[in-house]
Parts: sequence; C-alpha cells; structure tokens
Amino acid sequence: MLTLRGACATVEISEHGAEPHSLRAPDGHELLWQAGEAWRRHAPILFPIVGRVPDDTITVDGRAHPLTQHGFARDLEWDVVTSDESSATLVLRDDDETRERFPFAFELTAHYAVDDDGFATTYEVRNAGDDRAMPVSIGSHPAFAWPIEPGAAKTDHVVVFDEPEPAPIRRLDHTLVLPGHQPSPFDGSTLRLDPALFAPDAIVMDRVASRGLRYVAPSGRGLRMTWDDVFDVFVVWSRPDGAHLLCLEPCVGGAAPIDFAGELRDKPGVVMIPAGGRLVASYRIDPLLP
Repeated sequence: MLTLRGACATVEISEHGAEPHSLRAPDGHELLWQAGEAWRRHAPILFPIVGRVPDDTITVDGRAHPLTQHGFARDLEWDVVTSDESSATLVLRDDDETRERFPFAFELTAHYAVDDDGFATTYEVRNAGDDRAMPVSIGSHPAFAWPIEPGAAKTDHVVVFDEPEPAPIRRLDHTLVLPGHQPSPFDGSTLRLDPALFAPDAIVMDRVASRGLRYVAPSGRGLRMTWDDVFDVFVVWSRPDGAHLLCLEPCVGGAAPIDFAGELRDKPGVVMIPAGGRLVASYRIDPLLP
C-alpha cells in the first residue's frame, strides 16, 4: 500500500488495481467508503470500457472477445513507476491475458498527487500499437461515505453542481443503457439525495453541463470534486438497499445501449486513440471541513 500525505489529504493506494483505498481529510476523517458486503470496492479504475456491453462480449475486427463490466484494469496488479511522500505513478501494460479480452497494445498510467488543497488524479492512456486506432473508454468510480458526517441523515445530504443541470438523464437496465432519456432529478444545480433516487439504478448524465460539484452534509463536511473537459459523462450511483455509499463518477464514455450490437469502435461514447496517440484525463477531490 502506498501512502501519500499532504496538508489537506492523506491517501492510501493499492498496487492492486491502482485503487485508492482511503482518503482522509486534514482532521483524519475518512471520506471514502471502506468496502463492505454491499460493495467490496473503494474507487476502482474503469478500463477499457465503462459499464457493460451486451453479453459481456466485445467485437473487434469481426472477432468476439469476453469483456465483463468495467473492464479488467481494476482487477490486475499494476507496476509502481515512482512513489514519494506526496505523489505516485502506477502503470498497467497489455499482456497475453489482456489481449484475449481487449486485443490492443496499450499503456495505462495513473498519476496521483496530494497538494495544498487535496488529491489530484490523472489518467493517461497510450495506444502502444503502430498500425491501428484503439477504441477505449475510461472512468473513475470513487465511492464516498454516505452519510459523510456520522449521525447525519442521508436525506439531509446534497450534491450541488457548479451549473444548473436541467438536461434529461439516462437510466439503466441490468447496467445497460435504456432507450431515450428521463426527466432531470435536479432542482436547479442541486441533487437532493435519497436512496429512492437509485431504485432505477444509476443516474447517468450524458449531457452534464458542470465541471465541478460539492457533496456536503448539513455541517458543511464533505468534498469538492472538479474534472476536465475530457470527461464527457458523469454518473451518480448508490444501492437502494441502504448501503452507506455514494459514488460520484467522472467518465469518458459509458455503458452500451441495451440493444447495441456491432464493433467496439461503433459503441457510443468510445474514443478512438490513433496509433501512438494518447488520451489524458484529470480530476481532483478536495476535502471540505465543517
């Protein structure tokens, strides 16, 4: 486990999946969900797909490849490239096993750093092949404690986006995107949290206007999240069964439509990285104290 310490955040990162396991505010308060029976992850990296594809199978150049929900990066051991008191860089490269599921040469790098404000994450995806474009999606799936302030009611928490979010949202069926859009659940820029919001699964914002938000309890404790323009989809998810977690997920692309069939390159939301090219996407989490 790698530990990064800064003035406003202390972060622990596992080499397994390059996954943050802990994010503590300056007063020691834990912000991340600490993995339990309801969901045994903390903040996985989603690659080379976000969400699911029908039959958990992708097609590349006419050949079928098994690829389960959110891809494989979250379940593999990463190599540590650099690590010090305030930053760490980990890398995942293709091998025989990954090419059976995703037949491309790639290099995926996760760079983490703590600074005077909080915790910054940068993903870099490099197409290591020399002959064809590579279709990918990538996302982050951090789960935060909900309630984030012990003793506070879950329904007293809000997520306030930087801009009004009137655009219709997408909903899922067995983690695949249903046709059409549903009305926005926002009150202006505010999403008032309630477990009932997630009875139809995640809130998928494929027309998100904002590039930042605040997730806060009544006391003001919580976090500020900001992301760059490369992330074109934002997902808010929790389990409707009372689990104490709230996921706030900046993504490049999303799950496949429930009726999708065809080549991976034609899946809505994928980015085509040319041979030798790169995709870079960054976001950050800054703790807020009461």
